[in-house]
Amino acid sequence: MIHTARPARSGSEGALRLAIGVVLFGGTALVALHDWAGIGGFDSFVNGPLYDAVIVSAGLACLLKARGAGAERNAWIVIAIAVFSWAAGEIYWTAEIEGNSSAPYPSPADIGYLVFYPLAVAGLVLLVRARAHQLDWRLWVDGSIASLGTAALGAAIVFEFVADRTSGSTLEMATTLAYPLGDILLVSLVVGVVALTRWRPGPTWTLLLAGLATMGFADIAYTLETNGVGILDGDWVEPIYLLAASFVGAVLWQLEAATIQPHARFEGWRELAVPGFFALVMIGLFSIQYFQHSAGLTSVLWAATMLAVLARLAISVRENKRLLDQVRTDQLTGLGNRGRLQIDLPERVHEASERPLTLVMLDLNGFKHYNDTFGHPAGDEMLTWMGARLREALGKDGQGYRIGGDEFVVLIDCEPERHEAVVKRATEALTARGRGYEIGAAWGKVAVPDEAETPSAAMQLADVRMYAQKESRRTSHPDGIEIDGGEVKVELDGAGSGEALEQRK
Repeated sequence: MIHTARPARSGSEGALRLAIGVVLFGGTALVALHDWAGIGGFDSFVNGPLYDAVIVSAGLACLLKARGAGAERNAWIVIAIAVFSWAAGEIYWTAEIEGNSSAPYPSPADIGYLVFYPLAVAGLVLLVRARAHQLDWRLWVDGSIASLGTAALGAAIVFEFVADRTSGSTLEMATTLAYPLGDILLVSLVVGVVALTRWRPGPTWTLLLAGLATMGFADIAYTLETNGVGILDGDWVEPIYLLAASFVGAVLWQLEAATIQPHARFEGWRELAVPGFFALVMIGLFSIQYFQHSAGLTSVLWAATMLAVLARLAISVRENKRLLDQVRTDQLTGLGNRGRLQIDLPERVHEASERPLTLVMLDLNGFKHYNDTFGHPAGDEMLTWMGARLREALGKDGQGYRIGGDEFVVLIDCEPERHEAVVKRATEALTARGRGYEIGAAWGKVAVPDEAETPSAAMQLADVRMYAQKESRRTSHPDGIEIDGGEVKVELDGAGSGEALEQRK
């Protein structure tokens, strides 16, 4: 991971951040208390200038975010312009339309509101482009499925409802229908981006996506309310818009958006999660449409066919997972093999900024002598026994791999303060001593990302440290096994390896 220096903040910028925060979060709280709890007066101020100021402050937050955003700069500028367009619509509404029964429709306020949607979508797309490179095609497909499925659901529930109740001139109808279309586009894109992040968007993505989704929800609620389907009485929808603005503006106090991993790990049922869920949604929508037209048999048969297809996919996924597990597992020790390590290590390194990782490479001292003395079957038996010990020693604190011969790798990703203890347990698990033999583990460890930022760099450094320790022990401690400066000896009773291992089992 490349760490870039963040620009120093001047006193004026700090004061501006504070002012934005006070207006953004304080104003939202005041409007919510006023509209939801009936606390305070000053209706014209709270739902007028204060309301508008909150949205303007959200735009300023996005604009200030763009200042030091690097590759994300253009994305945040476009998002800021989108929020300012929304704010312009609100300001015009407050000044010219609020309380004016003869106000025209559509009005300049509608222009500001509607321009928000394409600009917000463009900003979101630019942000994805800045944070994702060469995505796995399955991630793109999952994102597309999630977006299309959400759009279909929104069209069936909201758009058709509004379309059936819309009247007026062509321009009036187009304006009315543009709102649910914009909301459906926005929410579906948000769901698609969350799918791209493999449903783990991180704080910055979460705040931005929650803000845009909340905006869509508020619009849909307002649309339903204006069509006579109000859920609650009063101005309960208005503060939801400000919550959306607060979510979007809060990104100012977050780090840059997390990079979307280019290669997805699709294993087991996770591969079916997105297509399966939205296929079920589509089955439900299709069934409703057909039942409404009294085509029950056709609907049942179509739904049954889709379910059968999903069942077939599920069986394929299960079989593929079983085969992949076999291919990626060392058959002798039950640990992961080199292929599994090549898949796991890049992902663990990528996540190391949030979950520090220790990579340990281990090589058995004395194992060749053991093999030559007792034979290869006894050597295989010893490796099997050690593999079981290593798995037990690591538990949930890490993952072990046998990458060839008598070489092992351990990835430790538990709490950082416990890493040293886990390293010691791992080396002890690969240590044995009996009549005529002594086996121990030379090892080299690397802290990721502090000492290495890429998988290859971590493996190379661990390998260098392991062989340096191996040579040091060969010259300084020819008759013992030293771990962290102390003697660690595990004695196996019995005259030979077979008897010793049998007693250990």
